[in-house]
Amino acid sequence: MKIIIENTRFDYNIGCRLLKTKYRNVPFKGLEDIWEDIVPITFKEITKELENIEQRRIAIGCLGLENIYKEVNPKLVGSKTISKETFWVGENSELIKNNFEDTYELYEVKGDVWGEGSDFGWRKPEDVYFVKCKDTSTDREYFIWVDAQSVYRTNNPNQWLSSSSNFSKEINPIQAIAWTIQTDIKEGGIEKIVRQGDCVLIKKKKNSERGSVRHLTEKEYLKLLVAES
Repeated sequence: MKIIIENTRFDYNIGCRLLKTKYRNVPFKGLEDIWEDIVPITFKEITKELENIEQRRIAIGCLGLENIYKEVNPKLVGSKTISKETFWVGENSELIKNNFEDTYELYEVKGDVWGEGSDFGWRKPEDVYFVKCKDTSTDREYFIWVDAQSVYRTNNPNQWLSSSSNFSKEINPIQAIAWTIQTDIKEGGIEKIVRQGDCVLIKKKKNSERGSVRHLTEKEYLKLLVAES
């Protein structure tokens, strides 16, 4: 059995816990008998049990930013606003130029938030990072986890930092959001990038080569993203 929240399917048990997290009272019929026994979900459980980015977005919305901050106490380590220009199609099929400010924020969550336990064995949990951004068409906020070491290496080829390094001083929000986009076109071979929500279209230059799948760099994101909606 599934529960539908914002047109997205969730496992029944997780769905019930999300509803209990969001609402004080029973939101619809059928849950009255078990409502008092449902345990609200935690941010830690969301990150472990939900891999789908849309499910995570909805779950985080149910939990609410205030509860997330209370639970994991994320630290803002960087914020960057980019001035963008794009074109939208109007009601009469005319092109409308739209200028807007797009802000990205990079947060750090200390590893000890997750606690010591069997998931980590003898290892101390590492600090983790997420980038917060907005969907330019709906204004919905997204939290996307990023691999700090991979973000660093993407923008600093052939360099490596130890897991104990302070990545909050080594990576920035634009590098993090660029890292979330992958392509098999070799660096230098992209002509332009167009983004429609989660759909990213990449046009390669004539005769450009393909190779292994890689992440975009900060330089590519700032220079080659020409349209977004």
